[in-house]
Amino acid sequence: MVRPTQAETRLSWDAVLERSDLKPDVLALRDALSDAVEEGHWAQVAALLDRTDDDLPSALNANALRVGDAKGMAPLHHAATQGAHRDVVDDLVARGAWRTLRTAGDGETAEAIARRLGHTGLAERLGPEIATTLDVDAAADLEVFLRALVEVRTRRLGRRLRPPQLGPLLEHPTATMWVGVPGMYGGFACRWATSTMEPTLEVRSWSRVTGGSGRAHRITVEGVELVSRGLV
Repeated sequence: MVRPTQAETRLSWDAVLERSDLKPDVLALRDALSDAVEEGHWAQVAALLDRTDDDLPSALNANALRVGDAKGMAPLHHAATQGAHRDVVDDLVARGAWRTLRTAGDGETAEAIARRLGHTGLAERLGPEIATTLDVDAAADLEVFLRALVEVRTRRLGRRLRPPQLGPLLEHPTATMWVGVPGMYGGFACRWATSTMEPTLEVRSWSRVTGGSGRAHRITVEGVELVSRGLV
């Protein structure tokens, strides 16, 4: 299975949209977190994120959405909508919440929501800290090609998936973003290439379905290139 090495920072993109793709205990935890977020019970949110259950180590995180939510509202988006206290935003960011994350419908960041609703002071704290410089159009092109690659590689699974965004890798340019896919028994490891002059994504994917398959691709603003197949 393609996984980041221990020395790398790992970001986990939640691609799950179908509630049936999660085990009941995980789904219950996710619903409890979403209930607390949507009701503005931020102390409860913190308590849930502080869980240390050995059997459910990654069930909850600061970017978790309500499973099945087509709007794509993460905790930071809800905090911005509610005009939450600045300490709430600071705590979510400290826990790894991505300020670049966009909603699925309007494509708004938490900062944009806060500004639209007049929460100016909060919006200033929600401005993303982009660690790598990339032209807006180039970033959009790369994201389109990344989503297309994921769609092509997973189309036979017959599942709705939440398409990945490039923002987390712009905030954390040395990290690897893992996109796990239910039913694929694998997923996609995405990171920036360090040996190219132009912005390039290296995407390694792995699946155990029908005997297993591995692929390594490179994505540039020109498109998607298959680099190798087999053990990647």
